[in-house]
Amino acid sequence: MRVLPVVAMVAWLWAGLALAAPSRASVDSAAAFARAPDQAIDETYTRLIGEFTTDPTLNSPLTDYLPASATVPTPLDVLGHIAGAEGYMPYSAEVHRYFRALEQASPRVRVFTIGHSEEGREVIAIAIADEAVIAGLDANLARLRRLADPRTLDSGDAAESLIGQTLPVYYITGALHSTETGSPTALMELGYRLAVDEAPYIRGIRSRVITLITPVVEVDGRDRKTDIYNWHRAHPDRNYPPLAYWGKYVAHDNNRDGMAMTLNSSRMVLDTYVGFGAQVIHDLHESYAFLYDNTIGTGPYNAWIDPILVGEWQQLGWDNVQQMTRMGLPGVWTHGEFDAWSPGYLMFMAATHNGISRLYETYGNDGADTLPRILQPHEYARTWYRPNPPYPKVLWSARNNNNYQQTGLLTALHYFAENADGFLRNFHLKSRRSVEKARTSGPAAWVMEVDESRRGAQARLLEVMRRQHVEVHRLSSAITVENPPQRNEAGKDTGTSAGRQRLAAGSYVIRMDQPYSRIADALLDRQYWSPKDRRFDTPYDDTGWSLGDLFDLEVARITDPAILAAPMRRAPDPVVPAGLASIDMPPSAAAALPRIALMHTWLSTQTEGWWRMELDAMQVPYSYISTQDITADPDLRARYDVILFAPTGLSSARQIIDGMPMWGQPLPWKTTALTPNIGRIDATDDMRPGMGDTGLANLRKFVAEGGLLVTAEDTARFAIEVGLAPGVFITPTEKLRIVGSVLRSHFVDMKHPVAGGYRDAPLSVYSSEGMSFYVADVATPGGRVRGSRWGGPQRAKDFERPTGRGGKHDVDVPEGRAYMDAHPLPDNAPWEPMPLNEEQRRNNHWAIPESARPQVILRFAQADELLVSGLLDGANEIAERAAVVQARHGKGSVLLFAINPVWRGSTVGSYRLLFNAIRNHRAAAEPARRQPDT
Repeated sequence: MRVLPVVAMVAWLWAGLALAAPSRASVDSAAAFARAPDQAIDETYTRLIGEFTTDPTLNSPLTDYLPASATVPTPLDVLGHIAGAEGYMPYSAEVHRYFRALEQASPRVRVFTIGHSEEGREVIAIAIADEAVIAGLDANLARLRRLADPRTLDSGDAAESLIGQTLPVYYITGALHSTETGSPTALMELGYRLAVDEAPYIRGIRSRVITLITPVVEVDGRDRKTDIYNWHRAHPDRNYPPLAYWGKYVAHDNNRDGMAMTLNSSRMVLDTYVGFGAQVIHDLHESYAFLYDNTIGTGPYNAWIDPILVGEWQQLGWDNVQQMTRMGLPGVWTHGEFDAWSPGYLMFMAATHNGISRLYETYGNDGADTLPRILQPHEYARTWYRPNPPYPKVLWSARNNNNYQQTGLLTALHYFAENADGFLRNFHLKSRRSVEKARTSGPAAWVMEVDESRRGAQARLLEVMRRQHVEVHRLSSAITVENPPQRNEAGKDTGTSAGRQRLAAGSYVIRMDQPYSRIADALLDRQYWSPKDRRFDTPYDDTGWSLGDLFDLEVARITDPAILAAPMRRAPDPVVPAGLASIDMPPSAAAALPRIALMHTWLSTQTEGWWRMELDAMQVPYSYISTQDITADPDLRARYDVILFAPTGLSSARQIIDGMPMWGQPLPWKTTALTPNIGRIDATDDMRPGMGDTGLANLRKFVAEGGLLVTAEDTARFAIEVGLAPGVFITPTEKLRIVGSVLRSHFVDMKHPVAGGYRDAPLSVYSSEGMSFYVADVATPGGRVRGSRWGGPQRAKDFERPTGRGGKHDVDVPEGRAYMDAHPLPDNAPWEPMPLNEEQRRNNHWAIPESARPQVILRFAQADELLVSGLLDGANEIAERAAVVQARHGKGSVLLFAINPVWRGSTVGSYRLLFNAIRNHRAAAEPARRQPDT
């Protein structure tokens, strides 16, 4: 007999428990989802639902009709289109207009402004429940806040009394990802149904749950995407431009900002979740067919969440699948693609704040067209977690998408309503266990002593804690704590304990006996992803993120509960210094800045957006140019001293030069009457061309005439491949496995201008995939010279003697002649160039003059100390290799980062590498080593 995997057995057990729960609906689906018998149907709207649904099996009894109301308007009444209508995408303001009309007409609805985007657009949240519940919203909120903070309650009896009087809040967020377009219309119609429908199924939700909705989280991107869709409708026979910009700064990565909280969208959603005392964040996305509930995931789960949450994920996810399968909807599944390790996702902010994180991926068409879709075999394969898979091909519409999203949400809301008291008890229990964490699993606290030389970075880290709603205290007097050693399975001290430690007065203390201790612990602790954990070929996202390390700060993990009794006071909100002082650069730094350009491609603006955001945040002036702009400017050096070429997102050198294929019609990205929201950050008549050979020649000329070009990751690879970095090469690897990890590095030359202001100590850096460099004193491919393999001549440590006389470490002595000593092989370190002997230097036109040789500034640590946080396998292939190199080209230089120094607002400790290079651009371009300005 075949035995099911444990995870499958657990999943099906949860499904069975969901079915067996006494609160479940009747087996008779018709009765469970029955309409209100005395409520009229909006015949026109219901007919249009049927017309835009491409197959009756792609709708459910919850969404195949719309109840009528004499007073409350439908989306058709306000906007002229039903939700999911073909050919119509509303702008964010239109979505908001509908919800305000709903509020005006129904006492069951309230609309709140929760903030504004980086470009000033309004973001809203809508609360929907019974009229009496809405009228008592503030009182309910007060009770929820007490349940969220167990320190305000005297006993368990007090909590139980509050639970009996309180309704939970289920927070739904839509349109975070701007190319995933269906959720705003689905949420408009869902809002109407919750406000109007008198069916018992809906009344049960409305009377026992407050549904909170933010229909468009990324409002800037929504409006740009709507522009693009309207352009597509006006030019139906042409390819439409890709969405170059979503939000002002980043695109898809706005769903990776749940740690550093740099974006307005992240802060607004968390503030709303905490402010309303919500129990759930349910974020709506689009990709997999037909509805993938990734609530459950496959693990490894984030190590800092409460185990109670894992059970809640299973309950909600499997019930969702079971109920929609009962309705006959194909392609509803869970478990399969997501690991739930990183806390960076928007919905995961609930998981780290004692709530429940949920996310749907519903099938979408990148707009409101109806399209024939052909699935790949792995998409429609039947598996244990997808027993009723999607169809192998389907005519898919925006209405189908809306049917699935609404049906999924209504079944989730109904299950939550039926079990409201239980989820509230869990919410309070998780909050209480978060407070108790300091004395149970620990640690007791995280402590950061004041470091005047790192005041800016410390303020930035404290600001992250504030944005996460974490309390920070300051010691009133010094205290000595004991951190007993923790021993691993081998009985050895793990080495992470500091033993007896004296903490100075004024030190910052992040106590773990507070409601949101888990997010602080998750961000400050280190992470370890075992190389043997092969549930995925590639983890879903970054595997390491320890912020203390990435901010280059000493933050101590204190396990001694005595810290909790130490006299301390609540710290005021941090004040992050303005400008470059926020990364601890001197006051003179801003005055010494050169002329800077930040260059982007039209292939992707995602990763450079993080760089652009930090330039703006630190008030550093720069010109924003594209690779097309340098094609038209033969004298870049007259305009700029430094060109920053941030990572593009794994583009090849050929793509950067060529751009997109030039067949077809131009792809404009500019402001017009049809597209009023695009072309404001940058514009072009045609997105397709890259820099071309002319642009490359102009870039070469810029560097040769004394300019500094800064590159990172794939743009560093580009610079190497086009000959801008002679003597620098990408280290080839075979077994190396790194996925967004934190690695330890060391400075090679503390006198180099790029090292200015750093301590002579290891620096933790972010590596996305383990890129590293090796350098050579020759400019041949791979650094090869006579008698060499890749990287130059053979090193002494790698030499293996041939067969001959003597032992392993003896030398061979040929017979019939006098013995002669061999020329010593070089014994250089892996980050150093292989020195050339006289034979290899003689008449070697490829040998790089000493003044033009590349210089290694930062190198990775040795293999056994390389990993700080995350996943690392095959460490020997990157250990002690170069991480940051300065290459010479003509009178100028190219700075190459194998790491990304500016990543998701979390790598503050490496920011200074970049800004040191900018500030000292003249010194960086000179071969002589000199002391940088400080």
